[in-house]
Amino acid sequence: MKIIGIDLAGKDKNPTGFCIMIDKETKVMLLHSNEEILKAVEEIGPDVVAVDAPFSFPEDGYYRDSDQKLQEEGFKPLSPRFPGMRPLVERALKLVPELRKNYRVIEVFPRATEKILGLEEKKTHEYDALLCALTGKYYFQGKFRAIGKEEIMVPSL
Repeated sequence: MKIIGIDLAGKDKNPTGFCIMIDKETKVMLLHSNEEILKAVEEIGPDVVAVDAPFSFPEDGYYRDSDQKLQEEGFKPLSPRFPGMRPLVERALKLVPELRKNYRVIEVFPRATEKILGLEEKKTHEYDALLCALTGKYYFQGKFRAIGKEEIMVPSL
């Protein structure tokens, strides 16, 4: 089992959390450019890439269907239309199609994973990448739920 978790930064000058899970070994690091990310993913050849970033903008309004469903479950996703989120969504719109050429890529929301698994709240890029990878592991094992139309994946216990 090879899983990659990515806590994508909105701008490549900012650190992106990157987690590699191979069987029982886990490694976290920080990367920056899309080229660095694509190269690292290619070197691993993962079964699943789990990315913390909205893969789309809402068709209308401030929230996508999946964001609204997460809110109904008590989670607090930011709107992809929030000004600070725009660069993140735009970056995901470039990176995710490149990743999907060769890999299974899923959208995840690490705060939901953290809460579902009863983990202690931490706010680092490496930790969020680890949460993304954990979500990817649950997905790979078939222990997941797809939330809303955009199918944000969360663990299912």
